[in-house]
Amino acid sequence: MGQNEKKILDFSKGRYKEMLVWQRRLMWDEDANQRYAEWIDLTAGMTVVDVGCGLGYLGYSFWKYFGKGGHYIGVDLRPGLLEEAEGMAKSWASDGKADFIEGDVYNLPIEDNLADRVMCQTLMIHLEKPKLALSQMIRILKPGGTIFCIEPDNHRAALVKSFSSLPEYDLEMSLLAYKINLISHKGRIKLGRGDDGIAPRIPHLLNELGMDDIEVRLKEKVSYLEPPYKTELQLERINNMKRHWLSDESFEARIQEGKEEFLAGGGDINDFNKLIEIGKRQRKIQLQQMENNEFYMCPSYCVYLIKAQKPR
Repeated sequence: MGQNEKKILDFSKGRYKEMLVWQRRLMWDEDANQRYAEWIDLTAGMTVVDVGCGLGYLGYSFWKYFGKGGHYIGVDLRPGLLEEAEGMAKSWASDGKADFIEGDVYNLPIEDNLADRVMCQTLMIHLEKPKLALSQMIRILKPGGTIFCIEPDNHRAALVKSFSSLPEYDLEMSLLAYKINLISHKGRIKLGRGDDGIAPRIPHLLNELGMDDIEVRLKEKVSYLEPPYKTELQLERINNMKRHWLSDESFEARIQEGKEEFLAGGGDINDFNKLIEIGKRQRKIQLQQMENNEFYMCPSYCVYLIKAQKPR
C-alpha cells in the first residue's frame, strides 16, 4: 500500500496477518484457479508482478501455470511479510525465479513495460488513490499484456440479507444497520482507509486509463456451512470463524474500527451503540449454535475478477 496513506492497515501482524492466511486458504479451489489462469492466458516463462503481494498467495496459486522458466515478482510495503514470503517461496517456486521487492504501489520500483501480467488481490479496497495505483500497474505492463484485479465488494455485501440460523433483524434494526453501513462507508473513505465498495468501479477506471478488452466475472465460491460439518473444508471454516472472526480480540477490534469510521462519516454514537448491542447478542447466539452444531449459513459474497489488456 502507499506510503502516503492517512492510516495504513498493517497486514504484517495481528489479526490482519491471520486474515492473509486463513481467508485466502479457503477462498479458491484448484479448478477455479485453472479456469482463471486460462482466462488471463497464463503460459510458462511469463514475468508476473503481484502488487500488494503479502505472503505471495497469487504466486503459489498460479505458479504451475507460468512458473516453468518464469519470473514472479511480489511487491509489498511491509518488509516483514516480504521476508516471510521469500522463505515460503522456496517450497513452491521451482524451475523459475521468485523475487520479493519492498515498494509503494503509487511508485512501483519496477521499470516500464516489464511484466506480461500484473495482478492484485484485495488491494484496491484499502487504497486512498486506486486510480493512481492502477496507472502504475499499467506502466510496468508490456503492451498487449494483461492486468488482473481480484477485489471484494464488501460495502454492498454488508447491505445484502443472507440466509442463516441466526435471528433476523426486525425492519427497524435492518434499516438502522443499512444506515450505519452507508455512513461508515463514507467515514472510511474520509479517513483515507480506502473504499470497500471500489470493485465495480475498477472496470470504469481501467477504461479511463485507456485499457482495452475489459472483462468482468464474479467469483462463484460460497462459504456454505451446514451441521454436522463433516467435510474437511466445513470443519476448517467453522474453526476459523471461532478463532478469528468471532474471537474477543477480532470482535472488539472491528467494533473500534467501525466506530471510528461511523463517527468520521457523521454518524450519531447512540445509533452505533444500539446496533453494537444487537451485534453482541447475535455473536453470543452464533457461538452457542456452533458449539451445539446448530449453526448454518449460505451467505452472499461478491468478489469481482477483472481483466484488461494494455494497448499494443
